[in-house]
Amino acid sequence: MIEAICNIGKTVRGIEGEIDLVDLWQKEESDDYQLILDVDISDSSVNIDSRGFEKEVFKDGLLFQQGPWFVGALVKKDSLNDNKIKSSLEFIDVPLNKFEEVKSLLYSKIKEYDGINFVVLFKNNGNKPIDIAKNKFLSEIEKNGLKKVTLPGNCHMCNQYVDTLYDSIIYKCYTNDKNIFSNTDGLSYGVCKECIFNILYGRKHVNDFLKTWWGGSEILFLPQIYNEKIKAIFEFSNIGDIKGRNLLENLRESEADVMDEIGNCDTEVDILFFSAPKQKTEWKITYDIKNVIPSRFTKISELERKYKTKSGENLALWQVIAYLLGDSSKSSEIFNTNEAKNFLKSIFHGSKINRNLFFSHAMSKYKHDYFQGYESMFMLHRVYNFLVDCGCLEKNWNFVEQCDRGYNMAKYENIEDFFNINKTFFDSNIKKAWFLLGRLYGKMIQESKNYKGGEDKQSNESYLEKNFFFGRKYDFKTFIYFSNQCSELMYKYGVQNKGYLKDLISASKELIGAGDEKLSSDEAKYIFFWGMQQWIGKSKDNNSNDGEDQ
Repeated sequence: MIEAICNIGKTVRGIEGEIDLVDLWQKEESDDYQLILDVDISDSSVNIDSRGFEKEVFKDGLLFQQGPWFVGALVKKDSLNDNKIKSSLEFIDVPLNKFEEVKSLLYSKIKEYDGINFVVLFKNNGNKPIDIAKNKFLSEIEKNGLKKVTLPGNCHMCNQYVDTLYDSIIYKCYTNDKNIFSNTDGLSYGVCKECIFNILYGRKHVNDFLKTWWGGSEILFLPQIYNEKIKAIFEFSNIGDIKGRNLLENLRESEADVMDEIGNCDTEVDILFFSAPKQKTEWKITYDIKNVIPSRFTKISELERKYKTKSGENLALWQVIAYLLGDSSKSSEIFNTNEAKNFLKSIFHGSKINRNLFFSHAMSKYKHDYFQGYESMFMLHRVYNFLVDCGCLEKNWNFVEQCDRGYNMAKYENIEDFFNINKTFFDSNIKKAWFLLGRLYGKMIQESKNYKGGEDKQSNESYLEKNFFFGRKYDFKTFIYFSNQCSELMYKYGVQNKGYLKDLISASKELIGAGDEKLSSDEAKYIFFWGMQQWIGKSKDNNSNDGEDQ
């Protein structure tokens, strides 16, 4: 990671030129302040004035604070104390015999601003810290921040031999490899000035353009090659309606478009999940997805568009992960677990996901959604076929078909046509049997409603709809139970002579046979519910209610 950031910094530095080292080193500060209190100390007086807050004051005051280490002459309200005042005066070369006077006047003045958030900027004879103490700031940063040492050796990044090294890589990365540097006597693992500056440039650029929040996690996208073309892709974006955004700022609302753009970088990309709590100095990589080839980003983008909703909303990875996890996690927190990240890695690399695990989790998610009133399996079908096309699952079926305007829902003339086109999925009699049983069950629900209330009461819930038995194991025993139940109800409702119902029950029993073929209970459940909902035959607008499908 550090090598990648160093290379990015070198590229940015070469394109944009040198920038102020104060900007490189200072942290991004909050602008949650209303006032600046200017404390101007001269030989004869101390004057305190207030003005409206401007974020530039952090640079003017040369503020840097990390843990107990404090540099500069600017103090925030919540950290104002005697030590900070004294340190600020020393920083701008104000004699300490002025300390008591400054402290007394300042503490008296801030009583006027109770409930107002402010920062205090100390000046010496009207001069701001950046005008009189910039070299002192940079020297302090080099010494205590970059750990400059007068020790010759080879740079750990570029291997150049130099007289002076910096014992830092900027990021305070966590590692659990305790023995790596257990015996380094006489060795140097420092970094040269050029590389340390490249890392600083890289860090700033990464924070501005290659970092984002996605699915509840903070993430870096690090291209392994960085050039002017790739830099422009990440810096500028015409995606979405909000102008002035960079590429990754559109990720949550326009994921497919962003994936497509990253694919245009023509280089492998590392995706790093990291944790950098503001209250801690530790910077910790929590997970990584390395060496994602550009064509995978392009592929994911294409499939998210292919499996969009009828309203035109593209599929998103958080929706896919939700079915893989089998829960109802929110999009704003979906990637927080390692299980979710493992699935995400499988998608980006096209590696296999356990089929039984998928159906177990996916049907758990469907059960949750069903009881929330969302009965349609369309989203589950989209996710399944997305994963098949990604190479994570096998046995595709024709959910959508290509047309002049993109993709439409696939249409089937009859059951034979459906099974023939989708023979890759329906590669066994047991799958066909469960599908036909699901169709029979769905049609008996309609017959139940007709029997109880007629066409005007189609919205009433059927007895059969209360009897889906989500907790039941979908095995041969359950198959026979459902089949017998439908047979009995056909006589009760007086529809035992309807040919298509008789065909469904006889064909499903013939296909299931003695129950010798094996299929996971959750995949059988998926196929059963799929059979209930799949439209086959005449369109809904031209349906006679006695043929292939409703």
